[in-house]
Amino acid sequence: MTASTEVHALLLAAGNASRFGSAKQLALIGGVPLVRHAALAALATGCPLTVVTGAYADEVLAALAGLPLTILRNDDWQQGMGSSLGCGFRHALAGDSAGTLVCLGDQPRVGEAQLRRVIEAWKETPQCIVTADLGDAMGPPCLFPRAWYAELSNWSGPQGARKLLERHAQEVIRVTMPEAAVDVDTREDYERLIS
Repeated sequence: MTASTEVHALLLAAGNASRFGSAKQLALIGGVPLVRHAALAALATGCPLTVVTGAYADEVLAALAGLPLTILRNDDWQQGMGSSLGCGFRHALAGDSAGTLVCLGDQPRVGEAQLRRVIEAWKETPQCIVTADLGDAMGPPCLFPRAWYAELSNWSGPQGARKLLERHAQEVIRVTMPEAAVDVDTREDYERLIS
């Protein structure tokens, strides 16, 4: 497999952003919607990209117009991030990638350079999961080897993959990434970011 097909990127953008109060995927950072910023960062790595939409699906689709990517619509998005992970990994399971890089649409300081660091760390230890080390926690972006696809394809509910990461901590490589600790959950987060 070539570098570009070895790793596929999966961008989760299906939430209804209840704490934000509107479609935070469309909040502008430097004139670019958050979700498009995240998609451009993933595409810049050379990885094929799949975006999982749900709430605000049509608006998110419009924000991604013209980009070379695949859209998956998660009809169970109300169940939470776990259901979007499950949706994305059922799609990945049907493909031929060796690893899937999971990205979120609300981490504006995570760009191409940060994603490349995760990919490079995984290439050195392709049997391991690679995750961002946020200091006091670990989380996305994360890269899961194919061996984890089946388990993740059954994921559902509100929780992301953090419990899986904690349960298999000995198989996880952590990449220091303070940028990943900056996310946009509330209006206050957004105001702080743009001020």
